[in-house]
Amino acid sequence: MNKISVIFIASLSALSLMAGCSDKDKPKETKEESISVTESVTEAATSAITTEAPTEAVVHDIEKAEGTYVYDYADILTDEAFEECNNYAEWLYEKYLINTAVVTTDSLDGLTPEQYAENAYIELYGGRGSGLLLLINNDTNEDFIYKRGSCLTSISQEAQSNEMYWATQDIVAGDYKSGILRLMKLGEECPKHVFDNGGIFTVEELASLEKLCEGTEISVLATSNGTGTPNEEVCRSYYDRHYQGGNGFMVMLDTASDTLTAVSDGALPAGFETKINEANELAAAKNYSSAVSGLVNALKG
Repeated sequence: MNKISVIFIASLSALSLMAGCSDKDKPKETKEESISVTESVTEAATSAITTEAPTEAVVHDIEKAEGTYVYDYADILTDEAFEECNNYAEWLYEKYLINTAVVTTDSLDGLTPEQYAENAYIELYGGRGSGLLLLINNDTNEDFIYKRGSCLTSISQEAQSNEMYWATQDIVAGDYKSGILRLMKLGEECPKHVFDNGGIFTVEELASLEKLCEGTEISVLATSNGTGTPNEEVCRSYYDRHYQGGNGFMVMLDTASDTLTAVSDGALPAGFETKINEANELAAAKNYSSAVSGLVNALKG
């Protein structure tokens, strides 16, 4: 990758991204968006960057990954870098229920970076769920961050611009691992309890539900299930992915059927079936936030 080109790209990227509206200011119905990091360079670009020293990219105690989330087609990562990035990607995949991926390439096969990243996400995850895919593009030197669902609504333009700038400095120095980890850490801007894959809640509703779930082992999945798989199976799969053998509760809102489902490895509270019926009545009236908060309160006791 041309180092000078990479610096220029990151500098202007930060200016152009920060000049636009943040993801949270966009209409609720926006389902997906990807942010390009390529333009011509201006002298004013670097003035938009936060100049504070960057923090450590990842500071968690993370176990070895069982799956594969890093696809190093450009062969730029050492074995150690690959493993650390892959481990962290799986940690995000489980803790934040984000479909994560890192893809490096020497050839876009005639596609734009956006097209290549979107195709990669569709191939890996069927285009579903909340996602964060980082494309390291050594073909045209235009790296790219593709976002869906909760990543789209929760990762601000400002945070992305700053991290892109600092990550580019790492990449220019040949430290691909630090650059990748820094950008993937943007996933931690997403909620820890409420996983809004369908962009169903407003910013205010999402914040209220997240606060309601704080300090509990209760999680909420909001989606539109068009897979043909029963809601209970979908909810169970997310529960198993998130809790990894621990005890908790997963509440799933399906706006395709306007119904709610709850699963747990433990016992649901007495009278919970009545609460589910009440919540389903609210969901049928499109009062999704009240339906979910009612069930969360019932689980909190």
